[in-house]
Amino acid sequence: MSYSKPVFIGDSLTYEIAKGYSTIQAVDARYKVGSGLSTKKILDWQRYAEQFSFEEYDTVYVILGTNDHVQISEKEKYTSKVRHFIQTIKARNQNVIWLLPPTLKDPAKNRLLDNTRQAIMTASQIEGITTVDTRTVLGETYKDVIDGTTVRTKDGIHITPNGALLTVTQLLF
Repeated sequence: MSYSKPVFIGDSLTYEIAKGYSTIQAVDARYKVGSGLSTKKILDWQRYAEQFSFEEYDTVYVILGTNDHVQISEKEKYTSKVRHFIQTIKARNQNVIWLLPPTLKDPAKNRLLDNTRQAIMTASQIEGITTVDTRTVLGETYKDVIDGTTVRTKDGIHITPNGALLTVTQLLF
């Protein structure tokens, strides 16, 4: 049986983006603040994916990577983790879309996130899934406000409801 709604899974950015999406269409969301694929300390996403019923959804949106500050020396290993994660999801649902992490306010973290994004894009291309770059809407350089609308929170990481709605309407519909 297949539902006619998507599921969003990922870190804390998932909440606001899924909430924005829900203003347009029904959605489910599973997220864990501070989580990522680099560590199992908060949540073992691989194990979670192995037990999740992805086949019950029409699309799986993944929002992971923001907490995974990948060093250049770790890029290959991280790419393998992402590939394995994608393969696990695709075993039950072929329609997977990965939203890449937005630009952060902290320049040092952004340099590491460049490696993270590259690893996700490489793995996604190899595994044949779509990536959506949130920076297309939220900016290649960090911006709190776009066209007079506050799109980012004061912490320099998260997205406001307006930023989420902008991301959803511009990139996913």
